[in-house]
Amino acid sequence: MKPKILLYDIEVSRDIVAGYGPTYEFKVVKTIQHQQLMCFAYKWLGDKKVSYVSRHDFPTYKKFVQFLAYLQNEADIVIAHNANRFDNKMANRFFLKEGIPPPSPYKSIDTLQVARSKFKFQSNSLRALSDFLELGEKEKITYADLEDDFMTDEPSRKTLRLMKKYTQMDVVLLERIYLKLRPFISNHPNVADLAQSDHMCPKCQSYDVEKRGFIRTRSGQRQRYQCRGCSGWSSEATKKGNGRLVNA
Repeated sequence: MKPKILLYDIEVSRDIVAGYGPTYEFKVVKTIQHQQLMCFAYKWLGDKKVSYVSRHDFPTYKKFVQFLAYLQNEADIVIAHNANRFDNKMANRFFLKEGIPPPSPYKSIDTLQVARSKFKFQSNSLRALSDFLELGEKEKITYADLEDDFMTDEPSRKTLRLMKKYTQMDVVLLERIYLKLRPFISNHPNVADLAQSDHMCPKCQSYDVEKRGFIRTRSGQRQRYQCRGCSGWSSEATKKGNGRLVNA
């Protein structure tokens, strides 16, 4: 069965607080409103459509958050930029607050962590990576510019349109960056295992892999492969792996 890989990006509102003091040493004494999920865009890897949903599309805020949990529950792998430190944790926070059970366990790919661990870019932001790799441009207007109107009960049509455009573009760029970085991800979840298939590239599911030398260890040597599809490297899991490949 083909693994389901979810790419997503969430937009979260600011905390609204009360306090006193000058800006540089402002002291918060009360939180009036905690951060909330405003909207998110998502797509399934391999599909063309980038979907978008917002808090205004659902009868209640809880049902809106439940839909995000539903998507994660359907996914074998989730991908986001800063997934492990922000998107996934914020999603869990919203689930907990709304009394929503955790989604079924999934594998996580954080393109921000990959950029930091495998490369030396001047900046690892989505905008900077997109510019450097010439994959496209983020929208110039950001969610922060639209938040005040968006968080009202009746935001303007212009605000709704711009927020959708901004969030969807982030997912478009996320997918392009992920595909560009994928050959370098040494700890990529093994999609061949998820698909229960041998002789398959563990990164991109291609069967077009070719032998490229050996990995030598004290216990012997293992065949090494390179994928003709994504250019990622892999090797036999064991000397008697029956074609099962693992990331190298």
